[in-house]
Amino acid sequence: MRALLAIPLLFVAEALAADHQFGSPDGKFDAYTTAANDDGTGMKLYLRRANSRDTGVLLRQNDRWIDAKWSPDSQFLAVIDHSDGHISDVYVFGVAVANAAPTLLYHTRDLHKYDVKWDVTGWDVARRQITLDKEVKHEMPGKVTHEKIEAPLGTEPLKYDPTE
Repeated sequence: MRALLAIPLLFVAEALAADHQFGSPDGKFDAYTTAANDDGTGMKLYLRRANSRDTGVLLRQNDRWIDAKWSPDSQFLAVIDHSDGHISDVYVFGVAVANAAPTLLYHTRDLHKYDVKWDVTGWDVARRQITLDKEVKHEMPGKVTHEKIEAPLGTEPLKYDPTE
């Protein structure tokens, strides 16, 4: 009888361990975040096959927060790394190949630049492009500009360290 009670508790514990879940549109993959630090701060973003109980692959971690957005065809996962309240960068991983590690195919230029925030606003998967909003806060108080960027997704893997 105790074993039967332990099974539902295991599922509850797993669900509570993940802060946010980002399921792919085709239902084949799950990306999820957990706390990065013992005190509950920061985030780690993992990717795994759907319905898997393994931890998966660490894609990104920081001491602040992370968001993720899937392409409509589930071939790409954009990771928005908010490493600071004044900084965010986007990393795009190719994930569609079954049983292969995700591959970093793109990241925004000038990584970790202060007062520059990037966000994902759309996808053109037929052209292998992501649409980004680049928000820049200028030195002049109160002046913020937005630029729409159509960025091609590469086909060659980029060098990548999930903690850099």
